Amino acid sequence: MGCCATCDLEREWHRLAHSPLLRKGGVAILEGLFDTTTTLGLWREALDGPRRTDEYPAGADTEQVRGGMPARLLISVEGGPLQDNLFSHPELAALLARRVGSPVRPCGQRATYSIYNREGAHLDVHRDVAGCDLALIACLYDSDSGAQGGATDVWFDDALTSLDTLRKGRGGSPTRVALRPGQVMLLHGGVLPHRIRPLEAGRLRVVSLMCFELIG
Repeated sequence: MGCCATCDLEREWHRLAHSPLLRKGGVAILEGLFDTTTTLGLWREALDGPRRTDEYPAGADTEQVRGGMPARLLISVEGGPLQDNLFSHPELAALLARRVGSPVRPCGQRATYSIYNREGAHLDVHRDVAGCDLALIACLYDSDSGAQGGATDVWFDDALTSLDTLRKGRGGSPTRVALRPGQVMLLHGGVLPHRIRPLEAGRLRVVSLMCFELIG
């Protein structure tokens, strides 16, 4: 990164500012992107895949721009053949490119699933890692999609605010963006800070997470 967090944040903003999606707020909820059969297949793949508990304590993250080690409690699941096929499919890349006005490519070789299945499961405020300019988040299952926990908080007015400022509650107010099963969120997560609110007891939420990089 560069000389300071502010410089780095401004640089990232200007790199992506041409995106029509970002000019419209940076988030789109896509209906029908994956049909019912595909959504069910992804859900089953998430439940059957290799998994690990992903847990980091609060107070350990010092990152100011993007990436870092945000506090979290969730289960990460390695992607499988169905998700791999979607992640690398040219038609999906073309659809996203139309949304952001630039070619895109998958970030990494494989996408992942996240399972939130216990009280307090969450992912604290962060911007996505370098290379993940766009996050495509598909809700595969949610036992209570109307609950407050499990929704994504997005800081629409804090693209140039350091993460530490937001951790201390000194930024703007986040907007709650909830997904129902079958809905997909396209998020400029490389510049917009966001978090997953802690879940209530007895809740189960399963999502597919694919990251894409803008090129050109």
